[in-house]
Amino acid sequence: MSPRTRTPVIIGSAFVAKYPTGGGNFWVPLQYLLGFRALGVEAHWLEFIWPRGDARKATEFTDSFLGYVRALGVQDYATLVSFPEGEREGPPGRADHHGLRPEDLRARARDALLLNLANSVPAPLRGDFARTALLDIDPGPFQIWAREFDLGVGRHDVHLTIGQKLGAPDSPIPLGNVEWHRVWPTVHVPAWPEQHLKPDAPWTTVTQWWADSWAALDGEVYDCDKRSGFLAILDLPRRVPASVELAANVHPDETEDRALLAAHGWHLADPAEVAGTPEAFRRYVQASRGELSAAKPAYVKARSGWVSDRTVCYLASGRPCVVEATGAEKHLPASAGLRFFRSLDEAVDAVRAIEADYGAASRAARRLAEDVFDTRVVLPGLLDAAGA
Repeated sequence: MSPRTRTPVIIGSAFVAKYPTGGGNFWVPLQYLLGFRALGVEAHWLEFIWPRGDARKATEFTDSFLGYVRALGVQDYATLVSFPEGEREGPPGRADHHGLRPEDLRARARDALLLNLANSVPAPLRGDFARTALLDIDPGPFQIWAREFDLGVGRHDVHLTIGQKLGAPDSPIPLGNVEWHRVWPTVHVPAWPEQHLKPDAPWTTVTQWWADSWAALDGEVYDCDKRSGFLAILDLPRRVPASVELAANVHPDETEDRALLAAHGWHLADPAEVAGTPEAFRRYVQASRGELSAAKPAYVKARSGWVSDRTVCYLASGRPCVVEATGAEKHLPASAGLRFFRSLDEAVDAVRAIEADYGAASRAARRLAEDVFDTRVVLPGLLDAAGA
């Protein structure tokens, strides 16, 4: 690391503590925290919650988050700020701080880069930072939503996105006058050591069957539900020589969807049970044969070039991935460990090709994570782009 890249970094997020059963969510900021610190960069995780006056939820969210950071040994590098009702846009005067005291946090911010994940840190709370970088992790929908709401676009020192194809001729997403610097999603490879694989391990993914979000642009709807994406490959389990499991939030009352999945050979798991904590999520990924997943229809339609922060965890674990194409494949080296599909037939062919020489695909998956997505590869370039 050069001296210029040793600017302290504070990673801001507001989507982890409020979702205590989202083990995979927890890993998104954690990869950056672990990666920066491994590179010798002073880094701190700043997590926000607004429990909206619900004392019970505030306690639940706080206890879960603090328990997770202790279990993973990063409690000295994480601060949780919980705001009372009505102070979303105000200064943290009456907020509860778990970790750094407010005065210590402000002192650190004066020399630090704020890496603002998904605009988690609103404008009134960004003033103390020496420099701010917005990191878009929802490319396509995020830019559409930014046209309607204040998502901080144009109001940071630099704007970063994991959407590798945003701005390309075949991507319909308008970027306005904002310069987006493209970075890959990242994984701290040492946190994902290769594990022994049981012969009967299934292909899996952890996902949202339903999502309360969508975007609209020029009369076109950009759907964020995964349901339609998986229904397009519904017949896949009956055509591949391996079992397939879906850890998705299909409600017990949705008997028709559950019956449909079962009839076509999909095993269904409760994501809160199998991947509801950071450690459970890691165990589930590493106990899988690989990842098989559709993408949000919005990412496909936007041609955003998105790769999931979950997929890179599978790759780092030496688990091959077969995922729906969003345009990112144009920016990656060909790899037997990561294959993209645009149709059911292509998905079937990709799984069969991996199963034909699983050992080679497993090694290629790990190698791709090390060469492209590892924090030691991604984060120096991110800091250069951020001018830090």
